[in-house]
Amino acid sequence: MNDELIDSATQWYVLLRSGQATTQDWQRYHQWRAADPRHDALCRQLETRLGVFQVPQAQGVSGKVVQQALEAPSSRRQVLQIALAGAGVAVGAVLLAKPMGLSELTADVRTGTGERRTVTLDDGSELLLNAQSAADIQFDPQRRLVRLREGELLAKVASDRLRPFLIQTDQACLRAYGNRFLVREREGQGQVVALNGAVEIDGQNGERLQLAAGHEVHYDRTGFGPMQASSSGATAWVDGFLQVRDRPLAEVIDALRPYHQGVLRLDPAVAELRVSGLYRLDNPQQILDTLARTLPIHITRRTGLWVTVSAA
Repeated sequence: MNDELIDSATQWYVLLRSGQATTQDWQRYHQWRAADPRHDALCRQLETRLGVFQVPQAQGVSGKVVQQALEAPSSRRQVLQIALAGAGVAVGAVLLAKPMGLSELTADVRTGTGERRTVTLDDGSELLLNAQSAADIQFDPQRRLVRLREGELLAKVASDRLRPFLIQTDQACLRAYGNRFLVREREGQGQVVALNGAVEIDGQNGERLQLAAGHEVHYDRTGFGPMQASSSGATAWVDGFLQVRDRPLAEVIDALRPYHQGVLRLDPAVAELRVSGLYRLDNPQQILDTLARTLPIHITRRTGLWVTVSAA
């Protein structure tokens, strides 16, 4: 399975899932798919891996409701991201992509690739969402709950003596005792930074941690890592910057992925290279080029859809 075939199949799925495809586009796609058994095989792999339509149907949601969700402009952006969110394709390999359920498509607040957003809640609190993030808001007389589906947010919590402010993620539940803190969780890896006041964190394994102001902690489903003094660049993304000091290249690439349109792959051989600097997040390609001038790495770009960072 050659690169040209992979690129052609991906371009078809970008078009067909963008919401802009015409009837003629669909006809040409079916002709292309039927013209070669390899075309059909790769398309079936994409359909299986993407799972965008199978998840809602399995949950008993009608196709009409799914279509209405996908017709929203922000949802089209989300679907496009999933079509490009694979870990990369080599010869003979399949496209790996993160499935998106209807819950993420219809989250109360969400952001697309390269998009940051500030949301003011009913109680006067503010949520600042980083790129590719999604959350639900559930306020009632007993509590204020934000359910972070995916991504990263900075919370500025308004005072309310009667209702605690909670953030629920897949791996943890946070209770705020100050008015500013940050939480990030992507693919099961989480981080909390207490900016002003303590944050109480309940882990999935039953462990509880009291995180003091000025400190941060990483966690996953197995438990918490060591508490550390928070870095000065933890909130730099709010102003559109990536600030790192002696951090591994893998961490920098992870921060760039929500701002990169397409697939961004990193060779494990260079993942631990150390990086320091201040970069503008809104131009990830420029950041990659800058890194290539200062580190022993090589940037390979294919049709604008795949970018690979490897050893020089």
